[in-house]
Amino acid sequence: MATRQAKQRYVVARTEELPPGQRRIVTVQGREIAACVPLTPQSDLSRMRLRGEKPRTKVSGLPVAQPGFFLKKGRIELAIRIIIKPLIPLLKQGGFPGLSRKIMVGLFWALLAIALTSCQQIETSSETDVVSVTVTPGSPNGAPTSTPAVSLAESLAISEQPHRASPYPCEDRFIPHSLEHITSISGEIVKKFASNGAGLAINDLDRDGDLDLVLANLAGSNAIFWNEGDFAFQKQEFPFGQSRAVSIVDIDGDGWQDIVFARRETAPSVWMNDGTFQKGENNQKTHRQTSAQPGQQQFEQIDGFTRLDRFSPSQRAYTFAWADLDGDVDLDLVLATYQTEYRRFNNYDLSGGGVVYNENRGDDFKATHLATYSQALALLLVDLNEDEHLDIWVGHDFLMPDQVWLRTDDGWQEATRFDEIAQNTMSFAAGDINNDGGVELFAADMMPYEPTQAALLAWAPLMETMKDVDVAHDQQIIQNVLQIATGDGGFENQAVARGVEATGWSWSAQFGDLDQDGFLDLYVVNGMAAEEMFGHLPNSELIEENLVFQNDGTGRFKPRPDWGLNATAGGRGMNMADLDGDGDLDIVVNNLLSPAVVYENRLCGGHSLTVDLQWPKSKNTYAIGARLALQTTTGRYMREIRSNSGYLSGEPSQVHFGFPADSRPISLDIQWPDGRKSTLPVPLSSTRLIVERTN
Repeated sequence: MATRQAKQRYVVARTEELPPGQRRIVTVQGREIAACVPLTPQSDLSRMRLRGEKPRTKVSGLPVAQPGFFLKKGRIELAIRIIIKPLIPLLKQGGFPGLSRKIMVGLFWALLAIALTSCQQIETSSETDVVSVTVTPGSPNGAPTSTPAVSLAESLAISEQPHRASPYPCEDRFIPHSLEHITSISGEIVKKFASNGAGLAINDLDRDGDLDLVLANLAGSNAIFWNEGDFAFQKQEFPFGQSRAVSIVDIDGDGWQDIVFARRETAPSVWMNDGTFQKGENNQKTHRQTSAQPGQQQFEQIDGFTRLDRFSPSQRAYTFAWADLDGDVDLDLVLATYQTEYRRFNNYDLSGGGVVYNENRGDDFKATHLATYSQALALLLVDLNEDEHLDIWVGHDFLMPDQVWLRTDDGWQEATRFDEIAQNTMSFAAGDINNDGGVELFAADMMPYEPTQAALLAWAPLMETMKDVDVAHDQQIIQNVLQIATGDGGFENQAVARGVEATGWSWSAQFGDLDQDGFLDLYVVNGMAAEEMFGHLPNSELIEENLVFQNDGTGRFKPRPDWGLNATAGGRGMNMADLDGDGDLDIVVNNLLSPAVVYENRLCGGHSLTVDLQWPKSKNTYAIGARLALQTTTGRYMREIRSNSGYLSGEPSQVHFGFPADSRPISLDIQWPDGRKSTLPVPLSSTRLIVERTN
């Protein structure tokens, strides 16, 4: 299958910074040289080549420093007497006739450089550039080490593509596009648990450079939506539904992203991607079910995917997340059950429920129960104590306190990290909302956005059932929580102070720089339908608007209803990604009983850089767990790669950085999942950067 080719590819040199007074050593095509001029993002040659442009003058090779005659022979005194001293009186007298003093000063320094260092040309391919990169090894388990930044470790291959120019003018709003997908229920009346809806995931399944969608369903079929460009999608159905969370991750490390569904009635369903996509009649991808030899287990195939049984039938999941949690460079899984629903589908047997850590051992997963009971709606893998190890954060419903497990040398240890937590946690989001380099944490709960009379009447029966709940001395509160690091290892809930304590009956919440001003905004989807709780309302439905909040540049938020994201279709799963390749974040929402929607971003202003990390020689091929920091002329922005966040929603492995229009990128710092670090210059804005680690 044809794939979109990068505009320019670079062979990236390994560099070593030497002590003061010595020249920089660069390795190009296996030959060590000392660079005459450093190729930094500010140098003309580097800047032009990083943009993929041709130099204005013909360059046959790279200038390389060799010891000059005077320096080689140790005759520095001779150099000063022959070349430098005669120029000094000329400079004092105004120089040669016809030459300005400025030109003479430049000539003085040029001759001095020639005296001490002569240059020759090393022929290089026209497709090859030297790009300054440093990579610092860390410890095998990802912990920080004392290894200095000058250490040599490995090379990176870098390619870049310009973002596509949008064919439409900016309008300062989002444009909705409906998808042919409705999360449906069994029967006509919505009841509890069916009302929770289903999730989605976003990633590049066919490696054509466009991000594809996978949407889960309940009574209907799950589906892939293949991205054909310009918000055109080709639908391909799976032969089942009854699913909750979705992940798109490369489980086996073959470079192809696989699909995993959390199922209501059975263990997680794993569909391995082999990349052999074929087109059927009318250019449609096909589905086929194949039986093995008589007596052998039947297996299913959808063109390009094969379903494998990777988990025990008794092991269930409502939500999950993937990362390398044991430092062996493959993807492990943490899953959690929603016990109230789980027991209904498992004859009230709770033996397989709870929070389970699944260690990837290649052919199978080794399950370790961290808790035997859970009411989990949300699960996030995030470093909660800044030790460069991912920890486990589980958000529970029904008054059950959220739980945290920290990664230690002795395994997983349950801990208390927060003074205040949401009482009915629906969703988790994480991001650096104030650009201080740390991670802030958002947990969505249920609380009317505005206490209008209509809202209070709609919520009244539910509030009546909650009034007698004893929460004295409890850390749980019935509102959203925004955890801000205090600098002493703790967190403080600042949701009220920052304007996001109440967003309605909220489901998926996500941070993303929607307006590309360098600060993360917040989007939350809302609504509820259940006969048991809202039978007093038409169709038993609590209708609420989705809410988008713009970051004001200080980490505080203000509502932006004018952005066109205030739909009332009953959103459940939701995530953000650049779906049309123009560099800004679009939004996908999987609604309950209404068509799923893609929101095209047509906000005006700002620039962006999107980054894809690739690590093909590891089993974590798309570097889940990596942390990236982009330095620009106006600020520094941090992002992380994770598999899942929000509510039942899989994240793309592509990272998005927005920054102001008057800013430009300078360098990108990468901390890889194994703790090693890379620093590289970046091209100009409006670019997709693909960074491949080659060891």
